Amino acid sequence: MRFLCSLLLACSVVAWCESSYSETPPPAQGSFYVNGVVYQYATGTDSAVVAAAHSVINHKFVAVKLRVYNVGGQSVTVKPEDIQVEDVLAGHGLTTLSGAALARRMRRPYNWARLGVNPVAGEPAETASTSELVNPQMLEMMHAMAARVNGSRPLMLPGNQTMLYTDTPGVLPSPESAPGRANCDAVCRFRNREAASPDVLSQLQRQNSPDYVEQAAFLANTITPRSDADGILFLSMPKLAHSVPLATNGKKAGILRVTVPVGEEKFQFMLTVE
Repeated sequence: MRFLCSLLLACSVVAWCESSYSETPPPAQGSFYVNGVVYQYATGTDSAVVAAAHSVINHKFVAVKLRVYNVGGQSVTVKPEDIQVEDVLAGHGLTTLSGAALARRMRRPYNWARLGVNPVAGEPAETASTSELVNPQMLEMMHAMAARVNGSRPLMLPGNQTMLYTDTPGVLPSPESAPGRANCDAVCRFRNREAASPDVLSQLQRQNSPDYVEQAAFLANTITPRSDADGILFLSMPKLAHSVPLATNGKKAGILRVTVPVGEEKFQFMLTVE
């Protein structure tokens, strides 16, 4: 009897060890900066996610920017209602506000001053270039078309020499597809992608229009292989406190825990918001 009990115990220990070693390791994570904003990334088996957050619209709301890459062989669908956001300091979940709902608030005259709306032109009061008023996917398509018409070489924008525009908007190119860029790893390509796109987070920190807010919102998307989808989740400001990690010295900040499910994988980020 003692031998049988010892044998069963040994088998259970071996089974537990095997199961613990066979568990899928957590996705690789890291961060990089674009225009002073910290972006975090997480990579899994079939997908990757890049996330950043900043206070916007007169510091009344938070914009969480997400870009989801599909590097697998099957299409995946990502819906904003499936993404979970938690106020870590307050200890409760936050409900996202759709771009359409926030745009309706901004169109009400009594909210113009409070939310920094430009009621005259109906467009952002401060605009660095016309490219920020164009849908990012449309802008890339225009560049791809221009490159095809003008000659054989793809077009590169001034100031973003490391970003290669292709005929497939949203694609995450492999290092081999960009001559001379074979040493550009996944993190390098993540950063180049964000640096080359119109800086939505910067624009939303200025006086802006309801139309721009509505167009920037993260919508439900079915992402085909080797493609990506991006957009903004809008939320109310979280609880703020001093001595929050990654916050500017002397400034109050909050912490958001963002969980993004993509197919069978889940990615989690801890984002600091000032």
